[in-house]
Amino acid sequence: MDFHPFFVTQIIYQNSMRRMMFINKRIDMIARFYLIYLVIVLLMSCGQDSGRQVLADREKELEKREHNMALMEEEYHTLLKMRDSLLATESAALEGYTTSTHEPWPDSVLGEWNSRMVCRASRCANYVVGDQRHEVWRFYSDSVGSYVQVVNNDEHIRIFKGQQNGNEITLNILTDNNMTRSMVTRRAQLDNISPNVMKGTLVLIGKNNCETVFSVELTPKAE
Repeated sequence: MDFHPFFVTQIIYQNSMRRMMFINKRIDMIARFYLIYLVIVLLMSCGQDSGRQVLADREKELEKREHNMALMEEEYHTLLKMRDSLLATESAALEGYTTSTHEPWPDSVLGEWNSRMVCRASRCANYVVGDQRHEVWRFYSDSVGSYVQVVNNDEHIRIFKGQQNGNEITLNILTDNNMTRSMVTRRAQLDNISPNVMKGTLVLIGKNNCETVFSVELTPKAE
């Protein structure tokens, strides 16, 4: 199942933010510890008690605190590296996902085409052999994939996601609410492609898996 890049990007972003919040809280805690430590050192340095035992105890306490500070400092730098690494990793993941590896439609395919479809076979009650339909198919590409938007009477109807292999174009309908309600899936195959005409078939699968086949003929729309 293909997931829309928007939802994938949102999942990556949310996971990254949770980890970043944990690291930033830890860094903030270490920074506060540094501040408290400096205050304690300043207060201790201001003491005038000359007792040997008191001085020895203070020295031990300072050594202990210095040891803890060294550990905290090491953890602090480790967390900073983790944060930087996390940012770089998530950025690379997002860039890798959104960077297109597909082949966009060639110039000879891009743009609007008038479609003439004729029903050639049907086992569905809604379609009769010989029925004709006329639509506008708009071929376009973006950073994620190549698509065909189908328009009828200037109203958006549906969108196919497509792929071209040699002289053959395969189109599969993208799921949307209208398609879910209608219970009809569509796939198209254009296997006769030239600059002035593209021909193929459109298969509709409806309720109870009934199947209808249309022939498809596309010609460039006059500007």
